[in-house]
Amino acid sequence: MRNTSFLETQTILVALEYTLKKGGFGNNTNQKKSAARLIKDMKSMKSVSGRHQQIMQMLKKGSTIDQMIKATGSSRRTIFRYLNHFEDAGVNIELVSGKYRIR
Repeated sequence: MRNTSFLETQTILVALEYTLKKGGFGNNTNQKKSAARLIKDMKSMKSVSGRHQQIMQMLKKGSTIDQMIKATGSSRRTIFRYLNHFEDAGVNIELVSGKYRIR
């Protein structure tokens, strides 16, 4: 199994949310439940996707590495790895006055 990129994971999450919202699963309650459960798992802080989302929200406001570490429970090295994931996906990040933010 290969690791999915940040961009791929976010695309899957948005597609699932949209499909669920628009009734794309029709009357298939098992698919609806599975999609809802997957969305919940992907947004959980226990998942990389959930931590990615948390950090993206923090970057919109501007946050220090220490704030991101505390919010996600991740190591410094992992936070920098996540920032690299964002940059690989085309997100422009800048450091201003000790805070990382999206340009």
